[in-house]
Amino acid sequence: MAVSVDTVYQKVLAICNKEQRGYITPQEFNLLADRAQYEIYQNYFNEIKNAERKPKNQQRFSDTVEQVEEKLQVFKRQQDESFGLTSGGAQIGANTLTINSNCYKIISVERRHGAEDSGNIFLPVEIVSRRELAYILSNPLTAPSVKRSIAVRTVDDDNDLNFFPANDSTGSAFTTYYYTSPSKPNWTYVIVNEQALYNASAPDASDFQLHSSEEETLVTKILQLAGVMIKQPDIQQAAINSYQMYNQEKNS
Repeated sequence: MAVSVDTVYQKVLAICNKEQRGYITPQEFNLLADRAQYEIYQNYFNEIKNAERKPKNQQRFSDTVEQVEEKLQVFKRQQDESFGLTSGGAQIGANTLTINSNCYKIISVERRHGAEDSGNIFLPVEIVSRRELAYILSNPLTAPSVKRSIAVRTVDDDNDLNFFPANDSTGSAFTTYYYTSPSKPNWTYVIVNEQALYNASAPDASDFQLHSSEEETLVTKILQLAGVMIKQPDIQQAAINSYQMYNQEKNS
């Protein structure tokens, strides 16, 4: 369940307007909201990295990795791409996989082994660095095969992968799993009696994509950013203290 952009905006306004500390316009809020959501999203991957260093919790509902992966589930995407053969046996396309431009992080790549009618057995593709690629290709014992394919990011575009070996006699099919970047939240409004009122029916209205449990974290993060913008250090400091307490409780 997503987080309502209107709920977050009203909470931020209520805190900022207390004691006439300042007003955040819808345009300013949308900018801060996008920044806050992206920072929280990026931190998910750091949480997983740090959690994997700690002892595993046998209770799935309280395991940090399980919790973060649940929050990331809405961003998970699958892309299927095939490179076939012409009737004369010539290859169609180069040995390049182009991942969706909205890809934030590749989870895994799998390549079909054998003909399409042989059961569609997909095997993992290892993504290596260009330095590793040179060593792998120079040694016949480590040369890639369809059963043990490798891929390397292209120089021009991080979302493009060159795979090795190229198409075999049956053509090639790939399935790529990746995390997409979150879409920008947008608090849309109409002016009524010189006041901006939320317009949820606007075509470009958009809630936060984050898990519903992140509502208070979003409010805190936006207040932290807003404190710098409206030059109210007390708002910024209060938000920082709240966020630090949240992290301490989460990591304890």
